[in-house]
Amino acid sequence: MPRIAGGRLAGLAAGIMLLLAAGVSGCGPKAGTLLYFTGLVQPDKTSAAFDLARKPLLILVDDDWDLVHPPTARDALVDALATELRAHKLVERVTTNEELAKIRQTEPNFDKRGAREIGRLAKADIVLWLKVVRFTLPDDIEAAVVPCYFGVSVKVLDAKAAKREDVCLWPKEREGKLVEARVSPHDLQACKSAREAHVAVAAALASQVAKLFYEHEEEQQPKQ
Repeated sequence: MPRIAGGRLAGLAAGIMLLLAAGVSGCGPKAGTLLYFTGLVQPDKTSAAFDLARKPLLILVDDDWDLVHPPTARDALVDALATELRAHKLVERVTTNEELAKIRQTEPNFDKRGAREIGRLAKADIVLWLKVVRFTLPDDIEAAVVPCYFGVSVKVLDAKAAKREDVCLWPKEREGKLVEARVSPHDLQACKSAREAHVAVAAALASQVAKLFYEHEEEQQPKQ
């Protein structure tokens, strides 16, 4: 349940009077929504799902099914997620897209190598492996009438692990942790180009993935 802010108890009575004056009674959705948006309650907080070690990190976006065309959103996801993680002081060094591209060009059979091997080639201790499972950006964003969804399966890997069974740090489930972002048709139509739409969708997903690794307030949505 949301917590009453310590310094706002005096305002609670006024808030209740406001609700009564507005004809809203009880503790139902309307009352809760008004209390939340007037700042009289604090939203619940969600703990980090995993404590990410502050070690050299590789963000590896794996799109084996070729769902993202062109690959703009994949590169944008790496950049946006690195920015999010740095903003919350979770990492110091993250392999850039440019650095990974150089490794891809110089390393034979790059595409046949596993995530742990690629992490070692990038001199990373930790690999944040994101496998693309859904990408629905329409070709004509100006005529978008349905939301765009960008989803990935997230795994945290130890690139330095000596044994195969020690590679996966989190989660232990084989399928990983599914994370998905939704961008509304209105926001898609506001983009001036397909590239801008790719960047916007990637930024939305990066925000959701980053929240796995730090405590954050739960998003409160007004109920209809």
